Amino acid sequence: MELNYLKLYFSLTLTGLTIWGADESLDIYRAHVVQQKAEAFAKKLELEAKSLAIRAQTDALRLKNEMAENSRKQRELNAARKNNNEICRFWTKEYKEVKSERNKLMMDGACERARKD
Repeated sequence: MELNYLKLYFSLTLTGLTIWGADESLDIYRAHVVQQKAEAFAKKLELEAKSLAIRAQTDALRLKNEMAENSRKQRELNAARKNNNEICRFWTKEYKEVKSERNKLMMDGACERARKD
């Protein structure tokens, strides 16, 4: 039996190229799958980042509104205290000028409200 080395060479070369091509195709497929997973993960992270940013903005806005509301309430309380103190001083002055029962009652009521604040 005589070996034809040229046919053997081409057969082995073709076999090697076929195996190499299949291996490269498998590597390309694996790289494609990894790329798809990475893109999906990146999109998920992007959505989570946007969600966190929106949540942070919402929390900041809520906090700002709460602070504005607290500030408004504090201003109202301060205005009421100031008003009560002015009324107390007024009726104290009136009572010192005219020592009447009405002025005494009004002074006591106004100063009691001012002390409660």
